[in-house]
Amino acid sequence: MIDLRVLHGELRERHGPQGWWWPGEEPFEIAIGAVLVQRSRWEQAASAISALREAALLEAAPLGAAAEERVRELVRAAGFPRTKPRRIQALARWWDEHATVAGTLSDEALRGELLSIEGVGEETADVISLYCFGRPAFLCDEYARRLLRERGAVVPGSYRAFRQALSDALAAASFEVAELAELHGLIVEEGKRKRGTAQAVERTASSGHSTSD
Repeated sequence: MIDLRVLHGELRERHGPQGWWWPGEEPFEIAIGAVLVQRSRWEQAASAISALREAALLEAAPLGAAAEERVRELVRAAGFPRTKPRRIQALARWWDEHATVAGTLSDEALRGELLSIEGVGEETADVISLYCFGRPAFLCDEYARRLLRERGAVVPGSYRAFRQALSDALAAASFEVAELAELHGLIVEEGKRKRGTAQAVERTASSGHSTSD
């Protein structure tokens, strides 16, 4: 079983404190960003969020009630114009009706509520649970998959199976919510730096090959 507490300490030593990692000024913005960034780059999602803010639609009630065509125009930068506008409006309507009472729900009940929203899959539900509602969640994203696989952990194919496989390690680590948020940021930072290093090596190798020709 991988020691996630040791991993957290090692990554924090290497990359420094990450704090409450996910970008966003308030919980609803974070939740909308978690949907908009699906299968897109963060820069694309951030552009869409800025457009919603400028249009005074970065609040649950106005966004949920807005014309879908208007929302589509505003979030076009995030891609998937047929689905993302509908999905963020579904999330906005849920938020307007249920977010204020979410604190009365158990962790699993809240996650179940989030999963019932169109476009909110398991990873997005965990992002919203952790960063918007302060619930304990480990984000079993691609960065975590790569890193834990490198450390010798068994990484099942599906998100749900991976989440279940980590349950004992997470219980043993006894993380606070803030530590889980920071661990996610640390894992992402580690993955980005490794990817940057690998790309630099590839460019150097390619350049060297071209020179030798």
